Amino acid sequence: MATAFSVIGASIGFKLTWGPIYWGLISAFVGFVLGFVIRLFIELILKKRKRVRKGRHSQIILIIDCEEAKAELVESILWDHFALGVAKI
Repeated sequence: MATAFSVIGASIGFKLTWGPIYWGLISAFVGFVLGFVIRLFIELILKKRKRVRKGRHSQIILIIDCEEAKAELVESILWDHFALGVAKI
């Protein structure tokens, strides 16, 4: 979006006071922020709804053999990916 906004802003900037370079940079920043907000909305709101499965849920038991130092990292990765339970042996 930043590229499209930059091109449009630079084109319009020829008629405005500050000129095409400033307006191109300003509109590129606006396009970046707008694109970031849209992407954030899609990731947080729309994809969160898809994560919740309806109906029958499959269950998988995953056994990971790793060093004790990496156990915390593995556990945090599993929790970040919506594990139903994690146990250490």
